[in-house]
Amino acid sequence: MNMPDKTSLILGRYINQQTLMTELHIGYDTLKTLHLNGLEVIMIGRQHLYDLEDVKNIFNQLKNDSSD
Repeated sequence: MNMPDKTSLILGRYINQQTLMTELHIGYDTLKTLHLNGLEVIMIGRQHLYDLEDVKNIFNQLKNDSSD
């Protein structure tokens, strides 16, 4: 995927709520569970943004908890 030169690099690190839910095929209940497990939301205006590293860490934590 080619990124235009004018695109801010910081946007590549974050994903909005709708895209997160669509890409992971999850609903609001699952998203609420992720919030309860420590996933933090960054709100800019009406946008709910999530740090991709945080999402990855939460899933790794949940995976480790379920294997114990």
